[in-house]
Amino acid sequence: MRSPRFNPVFLLLWLVPVLAQAQDFGVDHFSVAIELHKEGYFEVVETYDVEFFSPKHGIYRDILTSYTIRAADGSEAKRQIRISDIKVPGHKFEASGNFSQRMEGNARIKIGDPDKTVVGPIHYEIRYRVDNAFLFEEDFTRFYWNLKPSDWVAPFKKITFSVILPEGVEADPDQVFLYAGPVGSTSPTGEFGIRIAGGTISGTSREGFGSNYGEAVTLLVNLPKGSIAEPGRLWLFWSGYGWVPILLLLAGGFYKVFLKYGKDDPSPMVVTYFPPENMDPAMVGFLINDREDTSDLVSLLPYWGNRGLLEMEEVEGEGWFAKEDILIKKLADLPAEAPGYQKIVFDGLFHGGESEVRVSSLKNTFYLTMNMAKKELAGAAQKYYDPKARRVYWFTGGGIVLALLVLLPTFFNFWGVVAVLCALVLGVALLILNRHMVKKNPFGVKLYSELKGFRAFIKTAEENRLRMLLKESPDYFETTMAYALAFGALKQWAQKFENLDVAPPTWYHTSGGFRSMHQFSRSFSSTMERTSTTLVSSPSSSSSGGGSSGGGMGGGGGGSW
Repeated sequence: MRSPRFNPVFLLLWLVPVLAQAQDFGVDHFSVAIELHKEGYFEVVETYDVEFFSPKHGIYRDILTSYTIRAADGSEAKRQIRISDIKVPGHKFEASGNFSQRMEGNARIKIGDPDKTVVGPIHYEIRYRVDNAFLFEEDFTRFYWNLKPSDWVAPFKKITFSVILPEGVEADPDQVFLYAGPVGSTSPTGEFGIRIAGGTISGTSREGFGSNYGEAVTLLVNLPKGSIAEPGRLWLFWSGYGWVPILLLLAGGFYKVFLKYGKDDPSPMVVTYFPPENMDPAMVGFLINDREDTSDLVSLLPYWGNRGLLEMEEVEGEGWFAKEDILIKKLADLPAEAPGYQKIVFDGLFHGGESEVRVSSLKNTFYLTMNMAKKELAGAAQKYYDPKARRVYWFTGGGIVLALLVLLPTFFNFWGVVAVLCALVLGVALLILNRHMVKKNPFGVKLYSELKGFRAFIKTAEENRLRMLLKESPDYFETTMAYALAFGALKQWAQKFENLDVAPPTWYHTSGGFRSMHQFSRSFSSTMERTSTTLVSSPSSSSSGGGSSGGGMGGGGGGSW
């Protein structure tokens, strides 16, 4: 197979921007001095003798802080080093903080004055501390650092370095490796003279040496095991997973508060056959699950129909391809003592003196009325709840939000994105659960026991029992169907009366009438589903919208600006 033909145009397109930047300045002499500390960090002093060929503000130095470490067994692990205590004596500079290093995976030191430019020779000195960069292997502790990283957009003519080992530690010459050249070069370089003496490793590039963009100088030293303090297991767990116990404490604290202020006192179920006196199905639906559902307010329609306030009729839709519609006719006004949420819905249906309304005409508009009624219903229900629980609800919700505001940047700073995502998930889950921080008062608990029993009866009632109830109260089905709707069991409830010779309600009809309870239950259940969907619909919104050269830590580079 023929090898691809070399195309100099592609090489030129790659070289032009690199050479253009490289021609702005060069590094006549670069020196780096590193002091290793047995506590597990090292300090770096970099000095640059720079020659600017055109006016520039200064230089910038980039140091990679996020790495993927490959172990001897082939497994990989993420490593985040930290650059701190940054100093640039004699020059203005800006430096990335710990948060920015986490976010960007890079520490940038930008040196120079934005209001001034320089030309000619300039001397720079950069000092910083590096934490969490030693590699702890089974037999060695490795110092693996790019003395000169590969992404410097400038030629380096001379490089010197020195590495001071911790007191009492001597380097084995057979365990010191220096690599230079294009990234990936695995053969130790011969372009440096290296000296190992008195606990110091030093080196100087030979005459004629040069290092350009894409080339690195990397030092690998295998230090004796134990010469650098290795983090203990507890510290390793904390540094990797310290966010876990914090989130567990947060969840445990919430659970403890919930047990006291959110969980209702024991309420044994009391089976009843009728809804509570003087309580409409909207309030019943709210109390059974502690929230204002759409079905709670929609259940007022059959409730009002049974009381002679309105009637509903299936009619043909307007237009050629319109679906069947529901016409709601007003027969009487609400009683003056009706609760506020009933008045909001009723007046919203028949506003402006109208006596009838098509359900289809409420699409994308009536949701505002429903939202107002939901708030009013929730307010009216508070007389059944412990007022302390309501206050705890607000305090707990605020506490969760405040905790997230503190924990999210802290977690990102110390543990990264995974910890932040887990904290977000837990925070959202707790805020959702906090909605149930609504403990009922003794009267509410007693009422809840009855409602549970009534709901259970609606779901499990036997035909013989219903037959007896119909003898006592012939309109039993009509008086209970609205409550079954609030419980989400209307269809199931209506089906239980199919064999009991019960006439469908007269306030709901079609042009053809209903021949059976079965026919009515199917029709009315479907109507209520469509009506519920329409009453809460809102306008839709749209949007767019080994080792090798360059293989160690300390990757990055720099340039001029």
